[in-house]
Amino acid sequence: MARIIRTTVAWQARLLLAACVLASAPQTHAVSPLTTDDADTVEPGRLQLNAGWQFSRTASVRLHSIPINPVLGLSSRAELGATFGYQWRDGFGSAPGQADADGITDLTLAPKWRLWQTADDGFKLSARLDLKLPTASEPRGFGTGHADVGAVLVATRCWGRTCLDWNIGYIAVNAWRGVFGDDQWFLGQAVRQQLTERWTLIGETYALLPQGNEGASANVHFNGGAQLTVRENFLVSALIGSAAGRNSADLTGYLGFTFVY
Repeated sequence: MARIIRTTVAWQARLLLAACVLASAPQTHAVSPLTTDDADTVEPGRLQLNAGWQFSRTASVRLHSIPINPVLGLSSRAELGATFGYQWRDGFGSAPGQADADGITDLTLAPKWRLWQTADDGFKLSARLDLKLPTASEPRGFGTGHADVGAVLVATRCWGRTCLDWNIGYIAVNAWRGVFGDDQWFLGQAVRQQLTERWTLIGETYALLPQGNEGASANVHFNGGAQLTVRENFLVSALIGSAAGRNSADLTGYLGFTFVY
């Protein structure tokens, strides 16, 4: 998921574009469009493709993006995901990050390994590594021009049709610089409730917390929505949310599609 991003409108924009990793009924697919990941992995040899339209609004800017997230099952315990896409901004100022602009997003690579699970598959523990490559335009206010590295520990516990997901992660901002004052912690909590064979309610709260004084301010995000299983290998998701904290979005939305091949 976790998708990996920073301060100002440009940083915030990248946060909203980052790792939305997968969604569906509990125990069959990974979780999308939630930022909080689950501990499941895509079945070996299968490809899960998540795509959609994402929107965020602040007092000074509206940001739209089309994230694309293919995830390939490598083995019974491992998968490899990537997130990239296109974005455009309707701004209300002339500064970078506020003026109208468009361009590609950063590229994030995210391998995930399932470390342990109980005999009944009720509890699973996984680890994910996120490598964000600076492919977005820094002059246009879409990126920072440097690479970030994140490590996330993911736990999932299911009781029947109800699943809870917990994430704790550390993001090394500008990883090759070796300075820790601008790094961030990621904390996420999600819940998934399968109502019927076709409908699942999904929700989450997650926070990005600064490691030191040089980084972004703390932000807490809240998202909720539903997912419809149209067919066994095709799902539609809708999500709406908001956030609290300096430079955070007052409204976010997502309409997405998940295909499994």
